[in-house]
Amino acid sequence: MQLLKKIFSLAFIFFALVNATLGQVGSITATFTPDNTSAKPVTFKFSKPVFKFNNSHGYWVTSPRNGRRHINIQPDQGYGNTDAAFISISESTNDFELYTGTSNDSTSINFSNAVYTVAAPQYDVQNKDANKPMTVHIVSCTPGEIIFTISGNAERLKREGYDAKGEKGTINATAHFYREAKYDKSDLLPGCNCDPTIYANVFDEESSMVRTTSDCENALNNKVFDAVQKAFSPVFSNINNPDNVAGAIKIIMIAGHRNIDVPVLDRPYCSSDYFQNSLTGVYAQKKYFTSDDKYGIRFIRTVSNDQLGVNEGRNENTKKQAAIMDSLYKLMGAKKITMEQYSKAIENSIKNISSGLPDIKKLEVESNLYIYVILNPDNSTLTDLKLADKNNSSIQHKIKGAAFEIFSGQVKDNDGSWLANRYNIYFGKYTTPVAGKAGAGFDALNTKAIYPANGNKLTIYDIVIKMEGAKDLIDKAIANIDFNALQDLITKQ
Repeated sequence: MQLLKKIFSLAFIFFALVNATLGQVGSITATFTPDNTSAKPVTFKFSKPVFKFNNSHGYWVTSPRNGRRHINIQPDQGYGNTDAAFISISESTNDFELYTGTSNDSTSINFSNAVYTVAAPQYDVQNKDANKPMTVHIVSCTPGEIIFTISGNAERLKREGYDAKGEKGTINATAHFYREAKYDKSDLLPGCNCDPTIYANVFDEESSMVRTTSDCENALNNKVFDAVQKAFSPVFSNINNPDNVAGAIKIIMIAGHRNIDVPVLDRPYCSSDYFQNSLTGVYAQKKYFTSDDKYGIRFIRTVSNDQLGVNEGRNENTKKQAAIMDSLYKLMGAKKITMEQYSKAIENSIKNISSGLPDIKKLEVESNLYIYVILNPDNSTLTDLKLADKNNSSIQHKIKGAAFEIFSGQVKDNDGSWLANRYNIYFGKYTTPVAGKAGAGFDALNTKAIYPANGNKLTIYDIVIKMEGAKDLIDKAIANIDFNALQDLITKQ
């Protein structure tokens, strides 16, 4: 008998737990009552089962940095003629007032159905004393559950047509929603007590493949930016010359790369206040850190008229070519040469004159330098050096603290173009470079970054600095880059 009672009790508890889990359906009910007593109230009811962890249409998190609560609740997709709630809150207090059309665009609340939209009242700047706000009170906010109330004033507008003033009234609403209290975590940033929790208030696994970063990931992003910025600060201050004079060097950001030409910041080691890029790959926490920001700069050297073969006034070559063409045209007009002879003579004159002009393709290569910083390279494409000149390539050890460098000298290609000097600097641990192929069969020196089997995913283990351009510009860059700032990313973790 006692055994049967125990079985019955366990079964009852089990079914109670199942029913409790299945019964967790979140909802919000809001009733708008017009000030005009002849108009009927309207009620909105929106319900939603437990929001999944990766559903960005239903999340609420409290920032460990500043205590600010970020809340987003809305239908997963189009809502048609059904009731819907669109709630976006970014506030640090439990109680706050709300208007539509104020500066705090990150906080807004409205309800819709097939006929009406109800939102916070518009703020009247002309009659400030008459403004009466909508008020929000957050009763409870935990990872898996949120409860809040909405009261005070609101305005109702018809969805079809336009009514600038709207219909004034009051609103009363109670909201109670549930979410899977499951949050992934990143690794802890070494030496930092940052929050590794990935709250995933943005999670897009299908189209963009991005998610929100953890505070630890943000802190490492800051560390990386600060180090790269510090490393290249001397380059901007000692080399950059915006004057458009012969030989002047202008340094610019490569399109699509982070701008590091800004004042150097002195941020705390664990600073996670990272707004420049708050998203990363969906599965970034499962692999070694690779910066989502790209770091690259370009040197552009102004070319002189003499280098281009351009003299003061009109180019002498152009004058000669014009005179030859004029003479040939007169000869053909006098029928002393045929059209075929005329065409061949023009072609030969152009070739002869062009032979005295500078090699523009070579000049282009020798007036540019591209520099890229690659952190924790994860494939051989990022570590290999595709050789410009196989016969003028070498492994070097000139940069203090680097594992090695690979240099490949400038060479003229078969099609008349030029392959620029290529110089890679490797910090960290790599396999010994060996002769091989890269890409579509190009000669290369191949190497691969080495990582510990179970290393911390938020650690910089390997860095590659890739340079391609004029040899003297490469030397200028090397003389000014603060390599210690980059090495610190590796050695001080």
